[in-house]
Amino acid sequence: MTKNKWIYWIKLLVSLILLVIIYRKVNNHDAILEAFQATRWWHLAIFISLVIPNYFLQFLKWRFLLRRRFHDVENKAVFGSLLFGSTLGLITPGRLGELGRGLFFPNKDRLAITGLNVLDKFANQLLVFTLGGISLVVINYQIEFLQGSSYWAILVAGGLLLIGIWSLVLQPTLLSKFGRRLLGGFSWRKKLLPLVNAFDSLRTGDGLIVMGYTALIYSLIVCQYHLLLHSFNGITFWQSCVAVMAMLFIKTLLPISFGDLGTREMLAIFFYGIFHVSEAAAFNASILIFLINVLLPALVGLYYVFQVRDLPGSATEEDPNIIASENP
Repeated sequence: MTKNKWIYWIKLLVSLILLVIIYRKVNNHDAILEAFQATRWWHLAIFISLVIPNYFLQFLKWRFLLRRRFHDVENKAVFGSLLFGSTLGLITPGRLGELGRGLFFPNKDRLAITGLNVLDKFANQLLVFTLGGISLVVINYQIEFLQGSSYWAILVAGGLLLIGIWSLVLQPTLLSKFGRRLLGGFSWRKKLLPLVNAFDSLRTGDGLIVMGYTALIYSLIVCQYHLLLHSFNGITFWQSCVAVMAMLFIKTLLPISFGDLGTREMLAIFFYGIFHVSEAAAFNASILIFLINVLLPALVGLYYVFQVRDLPGSATEEDPNIIASENP
């Protein structure tokens, strides 16, 4: 069994163990099934329907980036590569498989596409770290888990780091220069230059557009949680924003389970618990988020995984192990 397959099965086992522990703990004093039955059906219907604008915004963002470099890219290929990446992302550590979208374009510069893909993924993480950091500051005023000089040192250092990163993302020319300098001292620099050169196709203001798409995508995720949970203890939309962004921030730092299953539920219970939301309701909402936002697109993306295997000049023809190693 290959190393990647061992990682896959270990992460799946960790997810199952976490889910069993959380389920038993929560269900002992807060019936999970009753909490689910208490959810209004029309809230649930709107929650499920929001996956459509969510993926449409992801499609628009990815197409925007691709067409800055490849003007002839078709909508069908953009959509297929997006779902293909969702499938690989589910089964790889830290969703790194999403960076395989370039495999869907056998006749284009795959390293350049990977560079744009890195920027797409990086925009997601930057927003999560920014809003998640702000959310943790807000929560710190509620429960004071950090105090004194260490708190201010982390706050100032984190703030300065984020300002620097935002400056790079909002100025693509700076991003290109930074990437070239980062690779400058390595002998294999020439092999990765196309990845960095992909940023040259971006114009001033493009970074802001990408971050705008990203903000809309995450606002829909917050809306999904809030639809399922706002009837409990009168939680406000602002409190949902704080809880969800803090959860996503910490979840990003803990890529220990399959599709973040188990980790997501544990953190949702903790952060929503600060605002006195039922543990069972938070557990249910988090499970539904996984099923609708993560698992469903990944299952649809299986169709495109098999399409990639059959593409002429695809990575699987050059080396069948490239894709096979990613699959369980």
